[in-house]
Amino acid sequence: MADLWSDYSDALIADIDAKLGSKYKMSISDLLTDPSKYAGNDNIQTTIKNMRSDVDFYIDDRLAKMADERKLLEDSVFKANSITTQLAQNISMQAKQYKVPVIKPVMIDRDDTDDVVIYVDAVDAPLLALVDKLSSSAMFIADYTYSYKQSKIGSWMFSGTGNRILSVFLRPSDVLSLENSKAELDGIFDSAAAFISKIS
Repeated sequence: MADLWSDYSDALIADIDAKLGSKYKMSISDLLTDPSKYAGNDNIQTTIKNMRSDVDFYIDDRLAKMADERKLLEDSVFKANSITTQLAQNISMQAKQYKVPVIKPVMIDRDDTDDVVIYVDAVDAPLLALVDKLSSSAMFIADYTYSYKQSKIGSWMFSGTGNRILSVFLRPSDVLSLENSKAELDGIFDSAAAFISKIS
């Protein structure tokens, strides 16, 4: 199932299916794995809507009980945003100095087996020296910075012979994993409903 959704979401689905028991004539896992099998079921769109509501309620209920974890995440995000701002300014300055283009790709299709990923949680003189070195030898810089709420978490790829990825460290968080799974599963429920509407 990990090819349809993340391993974390897979564990959530298994837990929710166990809690729901026989509430539905199918499991969430079965429906999302092969929605075409249930296209002929009566009121299938209502069933999908109700299943999605059950999943959202389960995740929201867990999130509501994670005040301490949310505070740790907020602190980590605040720090990461500050580091991202500093690095973004420095990388932009170095890119201009060395006439290296900075792009914001949707995706780059590449063999990432030779990538070196460097995670940072502070900006200091040695890191800025590294940015200078990476910028001076890069063909281009791909900016993969992403947003979490109003904050930015920086990630840049310096292309060349062996790509170097510079990423701002964000501490692992169950809150973030749950939020990501909720968005992921809501999207899969939407896709299942749209697919059944199309073939019905």
